[in-house]
Amino acid sequence: MLDKFKWIISVLAVVSLVSCGGGSGNNYIVGGNGNNGSGSSSGGNNGSTGGTTVDKRIADLEVSVSSRQLDSDGSEPVIISAIVKDSYNNILSDVDVHFAVDNGGTIEPDAGNKAVTDAEGNTAAGKAVKTAKLTPGYRKENRTLVVTVTAGTQKRSIEVEVTGTSLDLNGPESVVLNTTGTYTVTLTDSAGQPVAYEVVSVVSEQGNAVTPTSDSGFATDKSGQLTFELTAASSGKDTLTVSALGASAIQKVAISGDNFALSSSNTEIHVNIHETVNLVWTKNGVPQVHKTIRLNATRGVVPASVTTDANGRASFTLSSVTAGGTVVTAADAESGLNTTLVREFVAVSPRYLTAQPEQNNISPEGQTALVAIVRDEAYNPVKNQKVRFNIIYDTVNGSLSAATAVTDSLGRASVVYTAGNASSSRDGVEIQASLMDNPQVVDTIKLSVGDRAVQIVLGHDENMAEDGIYYKKTFGVIVTDSAGNPVANKAVNFTLMPVEYYKGQMVCNAAVSKNWQPYVTASCDAEDANDNAILDVGEDFNGNGLLDPTHTAAITNRSVVTDAEGKATVEVVHLQSHALWSKVRLTASTSVDGTAYVESLEFVLDILASDVDNCPTEPTPNPISPYGVAAQCESPD
Repeated sequence: MLDKFKWIISVLAVVSLVSCGGGSGNNYIVGGNGNNGSGSSSGGNNGSTGGTTVDKRIADLEVSVSSRQLDSDGSEPVIISAIVKDSYNNILSDVDVHFAVDNGGTIEPDAGNKAVTDAEGNTAAGKAVKTAKLTPGYRKENRTLVVTVTAGTQKRSIEVEVTGTSLDLNGPESVVLNTTGTYTVTLTDSAGQPVAYEVVSVVSEQGNAVTPTSDSGFATDKSGQLTFELTAASSGKDTLTVSALGASAIQKVAISGDNFALSSSNTEIHVNIHETVNLVWTKNGVPQVHKTIRLNATRGVVPASVTTDANGRASFTLSSVTAGGTVVTAADAESGLNTTLVREFVAVSPRYLTAQPEQNNISPEGQTALVAIVRDEAYNPVKNQKVRFNIIYDTVNGSLSAATAVTDSLGRASVVYTAGNASSSRDGVEIQASLMDNPQVVDTIKLSVGDRAVQIVLGHDENMAEDGIYYKKTFGVIVTDSAGNPVANKAVNFTLMPVEYYKGQMVCNAAVSKNWQPYVTASCDAEDANDNAILDVGEDFNGNGLLDPTHTAAITNRSVVTDAEGKATVEVVHLQSHALWSKVRLTASTSVDGTAYVESLEFVLDILASDVDNCPTEPTPNPISPYGVAAQCESPD
């Protein structure tokens, strides 16, 4: 009797486990009623329901997932596994299992799940454990996916969270009343890759106006970034909230009740002309009277200080004898308030024009840029001058991309010459560059068009080495003749010149990829307009007394000789502290019968991945740009 009683209890325990679920672990479901999923069954074992044949052997369906979280970049799928059992807990390998997912997810059952019947009617059972791969699909949104697994009348559901997409918000923590602050949003997926062309919601808690700075509105660009301005119309504490694709970020902003601002009528000021600059200071609408304000300018002359009148206002003059950008700063030592005004001094009386091609010798149907630089009597670059380019002599039927171009802040105007499908004599193409308003200010460019006696190709790989405080990267050059044969024992000369520099600092993206990433506040052209490494008049655009960017990279061997295969290598060395903050141009050149052949390659000074992949635990060697963090190229800060 006792044995019979024990047998009854054992049967009841099995029935209870099958009916109520059981199982353990965060990702496991048994019987459909586990802690992390739901299950149901209907139709019993009657053999059919509603006209559909039901396999009456199916008594239970167990489902597990490899993870309850799925990376939004889709690189690591979650594996869904299912086992079908009969009432005796025997695995049924020949039963079909159906997988489904909602909310834009993608699920791919493995090919070996189903039983296969050959031409003779022999059936080979499928896998005992049926599996499927779950990915987030093309949507990189953080969201919940519900996976449903069905076998016969048994159905199980489990939730998997798509995670990893994140937003970073960077910008000033304080803004003066009635001024603007600039903020940058970066949207990345779980792998830290930019998510482009997604609309971002931007909300000011206090209702201050937010305005995108690009024509694409509040959508991220190809780098996954969006820049907007906050107009501080209400003083006090504000909170900016940005959200997109299920991710969000906030930043607290303190808006000072002080209206402390500089203004002037002209953004471009003629050299040797005095520009009136106005200052106003009110606090919650009340003028700040008889306050001494200290003044400074990165270029030009301003008084040391001014004093506000009964209306909280003051004015002073600003002037300069040289062209270039300037940042005027006004500061109150007692309160710590300061404000800036960005302006540019421009020369307006052109006296000299020099013109030169980027390459003196080009192949038929090849192209080269033609650059004219306009300067005044004091050798300042002259901005906003229209330069006319005109083909004087050309036997190859070449063409210009434009007839005119306007000089920039460095006095440069450029067009592109495209040769026809023919060869010229030496210096057989003449192009004249002259000022539209004064044709007597003129220079001539001479070019040669012909099949290259040699071809130069520059290249590199993905590798870079560390050498103390330096990085070393190897570049290769191949020299061939017009038929593609290697040219041995050919001397190749190299130059390395700065092209651009960047301001900003490295920021830690620990929530996503644990990588340090550059937060660039300004991208600026190299100031050395004529590449002579000399600080000429008018080239010091930011007024710091230096040519920016500095020559932080060097070539270990400025001249090499090709081997029997026409190849040679050269090493470029740069300081780790300048990595990612400068772009340079590596130029290789050789000559045949007095004709120079040139090839160039532009690149940003790189950084080792191992030096940026563990933030914030380990610092990066380039935390702040050596050229400052200000958002204006005119500023040396």
